[in-house]
Amino acid sequence: STRIGRIAQLIAGEDHEHEHKRCGCLPDTSGNMTPLQSNLDKLGARIGLIAIVVCVFIFIIGVVLDRKDPTNLDPETNPAWLYMILVSVTLAVAAIPEGIPL
Repeated sequence: STRIGRIAQLIAGEDHEHEHKRCGCLPDTSGNMTPLQSNLDKLGARIGLIAIVVCVFIFIIGVVLDRKDPTNLDPETNPAWLYMILVSVTLAVAAIPEGIPL
């Protein structure tokens, strides 16, 4: 055991040779989230829910209006529902920023 390792054990309260209490030098990070973290979680949940609702709405409107892929002119291989699924999923992915945890 090195000197630095021994000091780390004493600070962390992992000294099994001597019965010492934790020194309290390190903050206890096992508690609740900070207010910023809880607000970010709520914001991420709201953005995700709104994105899903908007995408479902766009999917329904697109299928009802029979929106098809303009690059594929064959009506047999170009169903409206398939194109609208692609559009809806693309919108959902674009609507949620990377930094917001869901």
